[in-house]
Amino acid sequence: MPSDARRVLIADSDPPLRQRLFSALLELDIYSDYVGNTTDALTRLAAEAYGVVVMDIALPFGDADQIVNHIARMPASTRPVVLVLAANPEAARSLDVEIVQIVLRRPVNLPQLVDLVRSCIRNSATRPSIAASEKENGNGPPIMS
Repeated sequence: MPSDARRVLIADSDPPLRQRLFSALLELDIYSDYVGNTTDALTRLAAEAYGVVVMDIALPFGDADQIVNHIARMPASTRPVVLVLAANPEAARSLDVEIVQIVLRRPVNLPQLVDLVRSCIRNSATRPSIAASEKENGNGPPIMS
């Protein structure tokens, strides 16, 4: 299933952040779905194609590794860009750096997060059909903020 580069999955346990991010993206005609736990995130990822996933590293009912592993099993050309939100960015170091491209420290600056998601959407829309990892040169380390 090809990713829908303009669709975002927001997987975060903080209801106000989910709603504010959803509303801010909708104002830009960027459609998103939001969930509050790992189980629901995995269900959405199995049912829908996303261009970007914004996820809390500390989701209830599972852990971030389950979501990252699910995304890793997708063909590289259809994988969404993954942004992880973490109170302690060091905790994100254990996640697969080929899948998790960006780690942001919580609390997040909402306008900055929206701009970053928008940038990821633009970049994923122009992504080559063969991912860098399939060319044996990888993506390098994640960007830490």
